[in-house]
Amino acid sequence: MLDELFEAKGGLVKLWEERTRTGGLPPWLRDDQKLAERAVSVEIVSNLLAPGLLQSPLYARHVFCEGRLNDPMSVIDCLVKVRCARLESLTSDLRVFATFPEIGLICVPEAARREQALHLLRLIDSGRVRIHLVPRASILAGVISPFQIYQLRDGSRAATCDHTNGAIVINETSGVTRLQELARSALGSALPVDESIRTLKELST
Repeated sequence: MLDELFEAKGGLVKLWEERTRTGGLPPWLRDDQKLAERAVSVEIVSNLLAPGLLQSPLYARHVFCEGRLNDPMSVIDCLVKVRCARLESLTSDLRVFATFPEIGLICVPEAARREQALHLLRLIDSGRVRIHLVPRASILAGVISPFQIYQLRDGSRAATCDHTNGAIVINETSGVTRLQELARSALGSALPVDESIRTLKELST
């Protein structure tokens, strides 16, 4: 049995069960995935890391290795594969607007930084992704956890806030409005698109 071969201590069995029951998505990704499938655009604000939807394999591996200390590498590899396939699994009509700190690219291993910066540049070139980096001297003090705001095809909006053990869906107007205000504030602290691209090019070398 592969679980025994890789000494996963039940980790592979658990992951296989989750994938067969839910189409391959871990529980903490399902709400975001459902909303993304119904959306025409998603605005993502992260207080530290590059958003999961836009992560490259080396970057995602670093994040999972740091955040899931008790999981065997076989499970980490599966999670990386699922995360890095998410954007391509969504309709090409979906547009993504992301604001996050430059420090989230700087404070990772060099290989992960370079790969992630190049990955973001390719996504920007595709026309479906726009990036605003918050310069390294600034912090998003009002953003205590990453969040996503979805513009749905029916004209309504919904949002999710990330937490350690999953995402919380926010449907009520007041909650979504508050997150929109935080997103505008974060954007005001960020670099313009052209300067963000220039910074990404510097980080990719």
